[in-house]
Amino acid sequence: MRVAFLLSIVAVTLISAAQSQTSAKKLTPDDYVQMNDDMAYWDSQYERYSAIRDRTRKLYPARRDAPLRELNISDEEVREVEAIAYQYLPRTTINISPVVTDCPCEEGLACNAQVYVVSTVKDASRGLQLSRMNTHWQLGVVQEWWLRFQAIREPHTGNSFLDYYLRRKAETELYEEFPVCAKAKNGK
Repeated sequence: MRVAFLLSIVAVTLISAAQSQTSAKKLTPDDYVQMNDDMAYWDSQYERYSAIRDRTRKLYPARRDAPLRELNISDEEVREVEAIAYQYLPRTTINISPVVTDCPCEEGLACNAQVYVVSTVKDASRGLQLSRMNTHWQLGVVQEWWLRFQAIREPHTGNSFLDYYLRRKAETELYEEFPVCAKAKNGK
């Protein structure tokens, strides 16, 4: 899953670079019509995207202190969590929150616990939420989504309308990919 995440980051970077290069050429009237059609569709989905955006904000990776798992964290789990955290966070002393249960349903049925890991360098802290899927710790589905969302950058094509469109397109595509709970799909 980590490889897929890294590949998606590389793909977003390459797409952004390609879009920046292709944007140097002149956009045709058909391009503008297509972009306006896309934005009209996104506007028509405002309520749905607002609901997704609200859910993403509620699930923003952060430290949780309840409900605590009976067994906090074993030495073996600490080593596993540190190994994963050091792939994404600066190699400093990290702080691992207590292990909590009751994963959000977006994490999937295999998730049975979560921890929040914080690395502090000078005055800046960065955190990462890890989920225990069956018997192994890994980057959670929601945490991966947030990393991709936070990686979106303004393309700076030289055309402010195109920049706005490309950023909105990237964000909208991620809203479309945000995991939906099985019970929400079935209307339960």
